Amino acid sequence: MLAGLLPGLAFGAIGRVEVLEGTASRHPMGGVSRPLAVGADVEVKDTLEVGPKSNLKLTLNDGSVLMLGEGSQLFINVADFEGQERKGFVARLGLGKLWASVKKALAGSDAKFEVETDRAVAGVRGTRFRVDAAAPTYMGALSPRTLVQVAEGQVQVMPRMLVRSTPLEKASKERTQAPGSQEVTQEQWTERIIQLQADRQVVVDAELGTAKVGTLDRKVAGDAFGRFVTRNQGPKTP
Repeated sequence: MLAGLLPGLAFGAIGRVEVLEGTASRHPMGGVSRPLAVGADVEVKDTLEVGPKSNLKLTLNDGSVLMLGEGSQLFINVADFEGQERKGFVARLGLGKLWASVKKALAGSDAKFEVETDRAVAGVRGTRFRVDAAAPTYMGALSPRTLVQVAEGQVQVMPRMLVRSTPLEKASKERTQAPGSQEVTQEQWTERIIQLQADRQVVVDAELGTAKVGTLDRKVAGDAFGRFVTRNQGPKTP
């Protein structure tokens, strides 16, 4: 039972570190960054950071599992649990690699589980999937690329792709803004929904304004982080 897996969760905790290879830390909002260890609790509004050559596995209150690869940064924006039932979970992957095994919501429940990046939002009800967010090319830039791979079930992906400007619009922007300083606004992006099935993936590249759907790249799935996932993923999603 889940209670046996996660004994004595502290008040406010939304999950616990189950496996840690190397180093990782949690930075509470408004607090001081602290190193993580096996058994440590995590809370909503935490920012989790995984060190070089390190991997982290968390088990959430509802039994869902998150794993993060080296260099990953994850902000837990929403984590609403009622006992062992998930009401909602939203996390933002700033960069790095995330794998999730999401426990299915109860029948009739609209409880969402979403992972956001600069380039896409991946939403599920219960499945196994991976999200890779490439590191920004310079300080303050958006992540240039997001990869979503589905191992089991179905994932709804909403890519955010830059809308092409007309030559006239480009000329106007060049007269008023220095090259490289323009901030992309919400109005300059377009969204559509892609339903990804098992063994499929999508690559969202805003620089090219594309969302490329194809078969799952086994080389990516079998990299060092993928091997960590294989060693620690446990039984299939209930």
